[in-house]
Order: sequence, then structure tokens, then C-alpha cells
Amino acid sequence: MERDPELNSQAKLLNIPTQVWKVILGFTLFRTFLALILPLTPQEAYYWSWSRDLSLSYFDHPPLASYSIWLTTLVLGQTIFGIKMAAVLWFLGLNILWAKLTQEMFGNTGQTFWTLLALNATIAFQLYGFVITPDTPLIVAWTATIYALWKLIDTKNPQWWYAAGFFMGLAWLGKYAGIMLVPSVLMFVLISKHQRKWLLTPHPYLGVMIAILVFTPVLIWNAQHDWISFAFQGARRTAGMGTWKIRFVGELFGSQFFMLTPYIFVLVFASINRFGRKIFAAMEDKILLLVSSGLITTLFFIAISFRSLVKMNWLAPAYWSFIILGVYYLFQTPKRIQRLKIGIFSSLAFLGLGISVVAIPDVPLGEGNTWSGWKTAAAEVQAVSDSLLEQGRDPFIFSTNYKASSLLKFYLKDHPRTYAQDIIGKQALQFDIWPMTEDLLDRTGILVVDDRREYRFKRKKISPFFAEIEKVRTIEINNFDQTVRRIDIYLCTAYKGAG
Repeated sequence: MERDPELNSQAKLLNIPTQVWKVILGFTLFRTFLALILPLTPQEAYYWSWSRDLSLSYFDHPPLASYSIWLTTLVLGQTIFGIKMAAVLWFLGLNILWAKLTQEMFGNTGQTFWTLLALNATIAFQLYGFVITPDTPLIVAWTATIYALWKLIDTKNPQWWYAAGFFMGLAWLGKYAGIMLVPSVLMFVLISKHQRKWLLTPHPYLGVMIAILVFTPVLIWNAQHDWISFAFQGARRTAGMGTWKIRFVGELFGSQFFMLTPYIFVLVFASINRFGRKIFAAMEDKILLLVSSGLITTLFFIAISFRSLVKMNWLAPAYWSFIILGVYYLFQTPKRIQRLKIGIFSSLAFLGLGISVVAIPDVPLGEGNTWSGWKTAAAEVQAVSDSLLEQGRDPFIFSTNYKASSLLKFYLKDHPRTYAQDIIGKQALQFDIWPMTEDLLDRTGILVVDDRREYRFKRKKISPFFAEIEKVRTIEINNFDQTVRRIDIYLCTAYKGAG
């Protein structure tokens, strides 16, 4: 394998060149700063609420993201920074993996440097580096699986099958979408004439057994809960499949254009076209591995988008390998490198603009702002609750959406139990799993709702469950002469139960 002579003359840690470390540490510091200043998102609050009740798994996702939150908040406290640092640390590991993989595969320090810049210039990969969701550990474990297979190619040591199996299981433990690694790896092994021989040995099958073993907590939890997660994920995805709608395809590519930034979007889909159509041609194993990592997932979700909405984060695990391939291709022709650099800097500017908008307190983004107002609302709810307690009434707190209920739980004093739409007999995901350990009948509920279309208050849906409903507070969050968020607080007396 050709090696860059520059690498031998530099101080190295983990065989990563010094200038590449500067990129890794620079972006890690940047994400740490964002973790300090940015608000808590509803999804993060939801996964944080899981970390307050550790379990083998949870209703709608496996547990790895919440285990991470539990660990970082144990060290850093129950704070927004403590929650977000889980993502920062995962992505520090991810950048190290990207750097090692690229440097070891291609042995070109300059190429590795610009590859790391390109990967970090996308909104997709920055976002999950300071917002902790199941996508964060999924992307890291997915990359680690591919890195282990690269080491298998490089060393021919069968033990790397076991490492690949472990990381694949970790990807499953992060998010169910990790199952897409199975056809991706299988395609690589079947197409590669050098790796096909492994199928006649026990090593890949033992690797799969290790993956299943790592995933065992989720299997045990689901067996104890009538396989509810698998039924929910399967039913939800099937229910979303409608008639052919070209609108969904347009929404998919529009969201990806934003998530990747315009230049990287072109780079990625040019790589998919350039390398994907040659998948069965003679191709180096390292190139085939990178193509296999993302091709099936990309084509699968593009196909799904003709019948159903594909969320903008679902394709994230597929993109990083095509970014690496795109930079590799451009580095083969020196005259293209300058164009690459200009493109990456344009992406960094696009990224900076996007993050700066979100960093503005109470930014008026309409339905897109999901986080503003909840700390203020929690303070008002606390005052209402304390007043009722002084009157000898013991209230409970709920919302008509599980995300809002999670945000309230985080911002309320001592993080009390909150309830969601389960109070009115609606499916509330993980809130349906948590038992009601207290008798709520005849008690007063403090209902908190915001003005977003999806969650607006509808009295006719609430009133059958209570004797009386009365609005007691309205919180308005204003900025730039616009109302950013309106949150209403209601007293709902004499709860009748949802059964």
C-alpha cells in the first residue's frame, strides 16, 4: 500500500497526522461550545427521560443513546451540557475512526485532512455531534463496523470478523436501522473475489453470533413486552406506505440538499453514480467496501420515498463513505483539488449560517422552533403546582405530546413524573410502558400545550376525561417583533381515568 512520506516526519498519535488531529480537536471544541450554549431539543429531553429509568430497552428505540446520557449526566450533572456531551464524545470517537480509516486506506495526509473537513462541513454530521439521538451511536458503530472490515482486508486476520460483529451489534443497540449493515456487508463479501472465501469459514458466522449477543438486552426486553418494539416499527413503517407520490421524493432530496449542504450533496450523489454503477466491475476491495457501506441504504430509502415520507436523518449512516470516496476521486486529479477546497469552504459557510440561526435565542422559525418557551413554561407550571399544594390539592402534570412532557420533566424542580397523551387514552410511546405508580383518579391535572399545529389544544378531546377544564396561564415568547411560541396552562379537575 502506498504511504505518504509526510506522515513519517510528523508526530503521530494513533497513526493520525498532527494536522488531522487539529481538525478533529478543533471541531470537538466547536461542538463542546455548542453543547454549552444551545437549548435542549424535545427529542433529547425524551431520551434523557429514559436515562432516568434505565431499562434493557425502550418502546420505540434501543437503549444506547440513553445509556450514554446516563453516563455523561452522572459525571456532569442533570444539565443540558451533561446531556449533549454524550453526542460530543461519540463524535470525537467517530472523527478518530474516519481519520484512521482514510489515512490507512489511502496513505495521503492531505487527502485525509480535506476528507475530515468535508465530513465535518455537513449539517448532518455536525447536528448529531451535539444533539444526542439514537442516530449518534448508530453512525459511530456503523463506521466502526466498516473500519473492522477494512482491517480484515488489510491484515487478513480473521479476528477482525469478531470485532465487526461486536460493532454491528452495537449499531443495532443504537438504532434498529443498524440492520441495514447486514445486506451491506453481505453484498461486499459476495462481490469481492478476495473476501468471498470467508463464507466457507466459521468466522463471519461467529461474528454474527457476537452481534446478536450484544443485541440481547433488546431481545430480552421485547420478549418481556410481547415484541412491542418490532411490531410498532413494522406497523408504523407499513402504515406510512401509501400510493405513489412524487412529492415525497422531492422532499427527500430537498432535505438532503440542506443536511449535506449544496456542495457536499453534489459530491455524495456524484460518488454514488460514479462508483455505484461500477459495483460489479473490477474494483479494489477498499473501494468496494466503502461503496457497499452506503449504497444499499441509499437506494432503499430513495425507493421508499416514492411511497412514503423519508425523514431527513434516515440516510445519514450512508453518506460518510461516499464523502470519503468523493474526496479520493478528486485527489486523483490535482487540478480538481482547488475546486474541492472552494466547495468545502462554501459548505463550512453554509454550516456556520445554519448553526448561527439556531443559536439565536428564541429564533422565530415557526413550526421549526420546537425548543423555545419550555423553561419559562415549567416555571409557571411549578408556581401553579405549588399554589395547589398549599390548598391541599395534589396535582399531576401532563401534556398532549410526549416530547413536551419530557421537556417539562427536565425543567421542573426535582424532575417529577410527568404524563403525556396516555392520560387521554392516546398512544404515548415509552410513556405507555411506564406504569402509573400513583392513583390519579379525582385529582387535578395541570395540562400544558403549545400552539404548534400538531399539538394544539382541542377541548373536545380532553373534556371527556375531566369534570372541568379552565385556562389559567398563557406564556408568550416573543422575539424580532414576532410571537415565537405560545404555551397555555389549563387546570383539569377531577380526572376520570382513561380506561
